[in-house]
Amino acid sequence: MNIDDIRQVSLVDFMHHLGYDPTGCDSKGLWFYAPYRNERKPSFHVNPRKGLWYDFGTGEGGDIFTLAGELSSKSEFIEQARYIAETMNIPVAEPYKPQCFAEEPTFENVTVSRLDSPALLRYLAERGIPDDIARRYCVQVDYTLHGKSYYAVGFENNALGFELRNAFFKGSYPPKSITHISYGNPRCNVFEGFIDFLSVERLGLNEGNDSVVLNSVANIGKSIPILAGYPLILCYLDNDDAGRNALARLQSEFGNKVMDKSALYPNHKDLNDFLCQREQCQANGLSNAECSQKRREAHYLMSLSPKQTIKPKFKL
Repeated sequence: MNIDDIRQVSLVDFMHHLGYDPTGCDSKGLWFYAPYRNERKPSFHVNPRKGLWYDFGTGEGGDIFTLAGELSSKSEFIEQARYIAETMNIPVAEPYKPQCFAEEPTFENVTVSRLDSPALLRYLAERGIPDDIARRYCVQVDYTLHGKSYYAVGFENNALGFELRNAFFKGSYPPKSITHISYGNPRCNVFEGFIDFLSVERLGLNEGNDSVVLNSVANIGKSIPILAGYPLILCYLDNDDAGRNALARLQSEFGNKVMDKSALYPNHKDLNDFLCQREQCQANGLSNAECSQKRREAHYLMSLSPKQTIKPKFKL
């Protein structure tokens, strides 16, 4: 197989020969499990028409040769081409053709209106977000998907797309991008998602700062040009690997201009988890200090070995 032959290899066919078939499709391509790492949900997207892939879990992407490099750990073009040739040397009766892909819009009949749905307002209230804050920053998005009608809380991004949330769905209406909320303040808060942004408003921690909502840590690169203009960047990111990696990326770009604010919500996954816990404590008549102590006790009990574990009385 010469180089010209390799250039003609379908990226989807290549994935099939690697043992990966699509798990779903959208208007632009197909979803797979990433072939070079373990993941619980498929985040590896392939556009068959353009011959390009993008991993939403890592923020990396490219063409078939880039993928071959990731799989083989080879940086030389000829080595990547050899890896593709060896992988495709599997006899098949005919080229692999997935049946689910169709180049058509996923969302139809999209309308944007005031956030009035009792179900959506109740969903946000259960996450500690009152109606006035929700309506200040969010809208209601009604749409048709595969012939069925749905509605969700919508949070607009800079590209005029929307992050969509309801009690049963977490997704976005393309295009995907960050959201920059500017008041001309020299301080800028950074959040992974808009629920955390709304949580800061509810907690009264915003103090009129500007905000950047990433709407996915994969968008961290898109935030760099905007954040470069701020002398102080306050990061309210998740207490997990993705959040810590995003923080490290910003610290490498901006150094001591970046402040890590996650110490405000230790032992919590994110800021909204902290808010929900605080609301529960207040409902139970506990002070914030008492609530934090019981939270620490519960986490300690859960960290013990199975033989020592005692079921905590405090509900997490």
